[in-house]
Amino acid sequence: MKVKRLCAAVIAIITALCAAAQTKEEVPVWSITAAKFTLTDVPELYASYATALPTMLNLFCAVPASRLVTPEEKKARQLPDYTAKKLALIHERGALIAERDSLYLAVISEKEKIKQTAALNKKIKAKEADIQKAQEKIDRLLADTSFTAETLPVMVWKDGGRVFELPEYANIPQTLKTENISAVINGTVQDLAGYMYVSVVLTTGLPGMPEYRFSEAGAYQSIEAVARSLAAQIMTAIKNTQPATVVLSVEPEDAEVYLDNELLAAAEGTLYIYEGSHRLEVIASGYDSAGKTIEAHAGKDYLLKISLKKEKSISVGFEFTKPAADVFLHTQYFSGTPFQTDIPTGKTTAVSFSYDDVKTYVVLRPDNFIRQGETAYQLQVSLNKENTKTLIDRRRNVLYWSLGAFYAALPIFMILQGITADMASAAADSHLRVTEDVEKTYRTLVTASVVVGGLTIGLGINYAVQLGLYLYAADQSIPKEASKSKRNR
Repeated sequence: MKVKRLCAAVIAIITALCAAAQTKEEVPVWSITAAKFTLTDVPELYASYATALPTMLNLFCAVPASRLVTPEEKKARQLPDYTAKKLALIHERGALIAERDSLYLAVISEKEKIKQTAALNKKIKAKEADIQKAQEKIDRLLADTSFTAETLPVMVWKDGGRVFELPEYANIPQTLKTENISAVINGTVQDLAGYMYVSVVLTTGLPGMPEYRFSEAGAYQSIEAVARSLAAQIMTAIKNTQPATVVLSVEPEDAEVYLDNELLAAAEGTLYIYEGSHRLEVIASGYDSAGKTIEAHAGKDYLLKISLKKEKSISVGFEFTKPAADVFLHTQYFSGTPFQTDIPTGKTTAVSFSYDDVKTYVVLRPDNFIRQGETAYQLQVSLNKENTKTLIDRRRNVLYWSLGAFYAALPIFMILQGITADMASAAADSHLRVTEDVEKTYRTLVTASVVVGGLTIGLGINYAVQLGLYLYAADQSIPKEASKSKRNR
């Protein structure tokens, strides 16, 4: 009896523990995680940021928060299962049709062909009926109004202990569902002139559900501050709070509008942005660009009108006695030399000159030569005389050979110096008997040491000169600054 009671107690405890574990697993949550980031032109020193940034985002997103799951999102989460079943039925129907078509070339009797074809047609019709039922089920789901909004706690997948690896060509909704993840944070890190530009996308992968895009820039050393800022923006979107409304109007109408460095599909209209700081930039050809920082608050309405000002321009030209070069303005062929054209006063303009295979890149900065009251300028710049790549390659090869010759002569000089000094020291200490042959050898060593020493010094000077010539050749690849012509000063 005691044994039976003990067994019953153990079974009851195990049952209770299993029920508790099952209850814990069944508690619905809205799970998020950050996937491994993509790096673009990032220095090798910061290659670890591909996993470091997602890890930090997982850490900083692990704060108490809740998500208002809308009826539309609930429908969208069931829709992939329904569409997957329909797609499987379509594939099965296709296989049956292929099997039926293969009967036309089968080496069997005509009677057997008719029999098998009839059987396959029956299966195909049944499969088409199943496909129709699957579609009706999808239609009922989309038309269902019984779904209600629900608030779920937001949790980080696996407590942020792992960086999620999203396969390149994965079915995102199915992959996330398999891992019990509600949304994933994808991101890229791009190098911009020594700074990092981080852009992230929060997506559920569900059809019809919005994606949330955020971006932040900063020094590579400020990775924690960048991650905290992005995490704050991400959590604001996850909470599904009411966005701020911005009614935007821009002039001219064909201007391009960028919100947080993302090009908007329409320049005018209503924008919905989440709480936080957002940067709006407006760009148009022939106009000065303009921008505005918006400090948005949830549920607030904003009216923003941006009118660009016409660019002020000046006329500039170059005159060259030789050679006759082709002019490229904004990377497109413009004319030959000499030429005259208008450029905006408030922007830097890039011009390149090309003759044969020799190119010269020139930067026009109006602030460096513009004068009040003047509208036309003649500028000057020295054109490169040789192809930059060819010149640099030749100078590099000469530099390497010069360095090799210097390194070859230096040890010989040091060895001769050492032998000469040792012989002199030995003779002075009476460890070496001074004879005519010894004196002759010593004089020969001294002469050789002086000659090799002079050669070494000459090779060292030659290396320094070749290094300067190489740096001068490398400097040719840097765009040159145009200056005002002497006769126009």
